[in-house]
Amino acid sequence: MNSKQVVLITGSSTGFGRLFADTLARKGHTVFATMRDPGGRNAKNASEIRTLAEKDSLPMQVLELDVTDEASVERAVDAAVAKAGRIDVAINNAGYFLSGLAEAVTTEQARRLMDTNFFGPVRVNRAVLPHMRRQRSGVLVHISSGAGRITGPSMGFYCATKFVLGVLAESYSYELAPQGVESVIV
Repeated sequence: MNSKQVVLITGSSTGFGRLFADTLARKGHTVFATMRDPGGRNAKNASEIRTLAEKDSLPMQVLELDVTDEASVERAVDAAVAKAGRIDVAINNAGYFLSGLAEAVTTEQARRLMDTNFFGPVRVNRAVLPHMRRQRSGVLVHISSGAGRITGPSMGFYCATKFVLGVLAESYSYELAPQGVESVIV
């Protein structure tokens, strides 16, 4: 990654998203660590990130972003672009694991999982791509899993979301390369 990139990361309250945010900010990149409800259930996580950024003078800010809500995605992307002038990298990290016998998973549970793990990145990509196309550069990063290629008992629905995300990420790579935008799967 070139120096001084502007990076938007979904699902930054904990786990890999939090690690990506901290690591990239420490490397000097401008990071927008996004999460659902930073004023409510994620208030502690958001506060920890803000405190760390202030204490260590890191170029990292928290933004509210719910990948299942198109308006929320648009607001966060607009806020990041207003503050930094651009978005160079979007890391689609938000997601969750659902375990259970396939026949016992309700349609609503499957729909919510797909809405977060697959349609979430679709929404984020749609919001950032006009900005990346204008600058003729950018990177879409899709956090997947080996579970996108194999499955096991009680993992079928989660594996399905990661499989379709990988297929879409590959399709983006072909479609966007001529415009200077990369699509990668991690």
